[in-house]
Amino acid sequence: MKTPSVSIIIPIYKVEKYLKRCVESVLEQTLSDLEIILVNDGSPDQCPKICDEYAKEDSRIKVIHKLNGGLASARNDGMHIATGKYIFFLDSDDWLEKDGMQTLYETAEKYQVDFVRYRAIRSGWPGMEENAPCMVEEIRELQEGLYDKKRIVNEIYPRLLATSQLTMGAIVGAWGSLYRTDFLRENDLKFYEEVIFSEDLIFSANVVRAAEKFYFIDRPGIYHYFYNPDSISKSFREGRWDSCKSLIKYCERDFAGDETYDFKKELYYLRWFCIMLALNERKYLSKYSERYRYCKKMLNDSVIRSVPLKLEKFDVSWKQKIIMILIKGKVSSLIAML
Repeated sequence: MKTPSVSIIIPIYKVEKYLKRCVESVLEQTLSDLEIILVNDGSPDQCPKICDEYAKEDSRIKVIHKLNGGLASARNDGMHIATGKYIFFLDSDDWLEKDGMQTLYETAEKYQVDFVRYRAIRSGWPGMEENAPCMVEEIRELQEGLYDKKRIVNEIYPRLLATSQLTMGAIVGAWGSLYRTDFLRENDLKFYEEVIFSEDLIFSANVVRAAEKFYFIDRPGIYHYFYNPDSISKSFREGRWDSCKSLIKYCERDFAGDETYDFKKELYYLRWFCIMLALNERKYLSKYSERYRYCKKMLNDSVIRSVPLKLEKFDVSWKQKIIMILIKGKVSSLIAML
C-alpha cells in the first residue's frame, strides 16, 4: 500500500456547527494523497455520527471514537495510527485553503526539513479585517526562510519557552506546522496529557529543540484560524493553574539540564508567564468574591511563593509590574479588583 503524503489529524469535541466546513476543506485539497484521521474525543453532540458518515463516503478517512481526554490525548491517539510521510494537526473549528497541503508538502520536500511553519489567516475575529494575517507580538515574529541548527540556536532558543515581555515563545501552535512523521517518532515527540491548557507550548518547544532545520513561509494563507465564540478559551477555566504547574514541571524536566544550551533565563520567564496567564482567569469571573477566592488560592501556592521577582529582567508595562509586586506580596484583594 502506498504511503500517504500527509496524515491530517482532526481532534473533535462539541463542534457540530463547524465540523463539516472543516472536513470538506480537507476533502477538497489539491493534494489528494491524504490520510484523514477524525478523532472523536467523546463529543456528546452529533459529531460522532458525522464522523462515521464521512468515513463511509471516503476511504481516506479513519475514525477514532474515544472517551473524552482532552486535546493532547486526542492528538496523541491520532499520531499513533498515522501512516503518512508527514503529520498535520487541524483544529475542527478551523479550515484549509484548497492548496494548503500542497504548499506545505512541496516546501517540506524541496528543503528536506523536519517541519514547515507558516503564517495563517484569521477568520471571524471581532474588530479584525476578514482574512487578516495572523500576527503575533514583535518579539515572537519569524522571518521567511530556512532555519538551520545554528540559526535555530541563535534566533529561536532565546525566545523558545517564553519572553521578557511575558509572552509565549516564538513557535507555539501545533496546528501551525507540517511535521515529518519519522522526525516526531525518532524523537518521541508527543503531547503531555497532564497539560490540559497551553499544551502546544511544550510540544512545540521540544519540536524546535529536536529539529535540525525547518522552513517558515511568511505568506498569509493555508489555514483559516477561526474565532469560535463557543470555545473554552473564551470562558473561565477551573484547572488553568494546575495545568500551568504541570507545564512548568515538564518544561523544567525537559530543558533545565540541556547540555547544549542554558535555558535558565527562558525557564524563569516561563514561570512568570504561567503565573500571569493563570491569574488572568479571574477576569472571567463576574463576582468580586469569586475573583478574590481564586486569587487568594493561587497566591498561597508554594510554586508562586518560591519564584523570585527580578523586575529589571522584564520588558512589561508598569501595570504588569505592579501586579507582579502584588503577587509576591500576596495582596489578593487588590489583584481581584484590577
